[in-house]
Amino acid sequence: MKITDLIKQQKTPFFSIEITPPVKTKSIQPIFATIERLLPYNPAFINVTYHPQKISKTKIDNTDYEVISQKHANQIGLCAAIKYKYDVEVVPHFVCAGFNKIQVEDALFDLMFLGIENILALRGDAKSENEAFQPVDGGYRYANELISQIKAMKKSRFISHNEHNEPLDFCVGAAGYPEKHYEAKTIYDDIANLKRKIDCGADYIITQICYDIDKFTDWINHCRHSGIHVPIIPGIKPLTSDKQIDTLKEIFHVNIPEDIESKIKSTKSKEEKWNIGIQHSIELSKKLLNAGAAGIHYFTMGSGKDAEDVIKEVYKKTEE
Repeated sequence: MKITDLIKQQKTPFFSIEITPPVKTKSIQPIFATIERLLPYNPAFINVTYHPQKISKTKIDNTDYEVISQKHANQIGLCAAIKYKYDVEVVPHFVCAGFNKIQVEDALFDLMFLGIENILALRGDAKSENEAFQPVDGGYRYANELISQIKAMKKSRFISHNEHNEPLDFCVGAAGYPEKHYEAKTIYDDIANLKRKIDCGADYIITQICYDIDKFTDWINHCRHSGIHVPIIPGIKPLTSDKQIDTLKEIFHVNIPEDIESKIKSTKSKEEKWNIGIQHSIELSKKLLNAGAAGIHYFTMGSGKDAEDVIKEVYKKTEE
């Protein structure tokens, strides 16, 4: 079922989760354990992130070979395993980084055969903050271009498979940035970019992590005034440690409210840090739902215990 249809069917606020594929040399069981921890609370869907391939050179029998390797398990295979093991909708991430148009199309055919009809379309990150994003040869520079290709398949417009006449109809999500993408000059430039994604066919939005309810609601209002009327799902990652705070600020360019950061960092107790962060996420989740969010997307990035501690408090209330 398409995510937009799932959203329409919800009679109470929903939640979704995001997981990261395991390293290929590791077991899949921890991923299953994370999902099984949260299944009793009925997640509407599960997103699976993508990690770009790396290209290196190796010599075999005095001959140089180009080797394409991927540290993490393929997200499409993991999505299929989750979908049919747990009977839950899955959303693989598709990125511009590392893919050309034909590779995108081939991957979309794989999804068709697996019965997966939802995608989150992203540009992906540049190799470093000091470099501009560079697409591969034959690839895309912007997420809206990727979205356009995916949506063209609904009209049976294909790049390398013109003999295929059956349309492929995917529900496509896009990323939104309540505090603006770090590369955008202003929040208004960033919203204009988001509007381009919607105009190219994106069906809904999942936001980057945002811990400030006022910034989020202001951003929502700007989006609506700019003509963006698709469902917007806020993203939350519970804060439970000093390291997590520093990582979110440095790598994900997320602002942490000064009061919550100081509370967590001023205590030496791991248990107290955990409790402070969980309570903050519970309160923020309730505020977002009270402000009109149809649901919330929780980034697990681990065992999912932090997400569970938040979800069991927030969603037991919505079911009463």
